[in-house]
Amino acid sequence: MRVLIIQENGRHDKNRDFRECFSLQRAFKYHGHETIVWGLGHQNFKDKIDFHSFDIIFNLENYGDNWLPDLRNVNKPRKFLWSIDAHYRGIQPFENNFKKGYNILLHSTKDYVTQSYHQWFPNCYDHTLIYPKENIEKRYKFGFCGNYANRKDLLESLVQKFNMKLDIFVIGNDMVNAINSYHCHFNKNIFNDINYRSFETIGCKTLLLTNYNSQYEMLGFKHNVNCLMYHNMEECYDIMKNIDNYDIERIRNGGWELSSQHNYFVRVKQFLDVNFK
Repeated sequence: MRVLIIQENGRHDKNRDFRECFSLQRAFKYHGHETIVWGLGHQNFKDKIDFHSFDIIFNLENYGDNWLPDLRNVNKPRKFLWSIDAHYRGIQPFENNFKKGYNILLHSTKDYVTQSYHQWFPNCYDHTLIYPKENIEKRYKFGFCGNYANRKDLLESLVQKFNMKLDIFVIGNDMVNAINSYHCHFNKNIFNDINYRSFETIGCKTLLLTNYNSQYEMLGFKHNVNCLMYHNMEECYDIMKNIDNYDIERIRNGGWELSSQHNYFVRVKQFLDVNFK
């Protein structure tokens, strides 16, 4: 099949290769499908695109939506719109874009799958870029790599209580190196999402400590088996205080084993099995 992936090019050079469009492109190519990435900021953006020549059009999360093509008169390809950050931006921008001719609205957050044209398409990680690095010493008992978002006070309190290493807006290969340097990576999802960092952490063979969400169970995450989960901050503090009582190596290995089910190569196969068999 011939696949077109639509997404604005990354705005940060360090993170460019980690952009979803390129990870998906590598995965579709792995499964034998010719795949082109196109969108604002890419070198081919000004090229004339024959949308009718594709079998799949896959529109990803985009920063600004005014440049997106209207595909209502494009009938040959099946057209998918992937909503990744609806927990942050809200549902409406994606529903509005969906009306521009798409067939299926993919949601990375299962709570938003409420209509017959919705599918759950969870986040994952790029195992070709994110992996354990044996040459990096695990120097920090606890670390956090990400953005403050609505967590700044909480994160700074964990620095005070547990000497947690903060790596704010550390991206690209530096992000991979940072996660590899932690024994335990603290995570708190912004809302009802399962963020990328959950998968990237276990993909680096680092112990994941994250807030509970029922979606984790559906994806195979199990407390004290392949990760650690807390329901509230009191539980979180208790886990962190007693972290040495857990079999960290066993749980870390369980997470690493689980990560093989949640990379882009696997996710694209699941997508193709659901929609093209």
